[in-house]
Amino acid sequence: MTETLTNESLKGICQNSFELAHYAIALGRYYIKSGREIHLRDIIRDIKRHPDPKYIEELHHIDEIEKKAHEQYASNE
Repeated sequence: MTETLTNESLKGICQNSFELAHYAIALGRYYIKSGREIHLRDIIRDIKRHPDPKYIEELHHIDEIEKKAHEQYASNE
């Protein structure tokens, strides 16, 4: 079965298409800035899995935790 990646499948995530586009752009920028390779279909799947735009804030928080852990590990060596 193929996964449907259409506008219909994303209805209800945001109040309108502009908010949905803004969320997709912000998520794409996050992935690019963090050095991850990303495709539009991956962004759409992430939006379907995590429909709350606060998901990006959660990703930033996780990155900060990982960065601090890496710095602490490096300082212990």
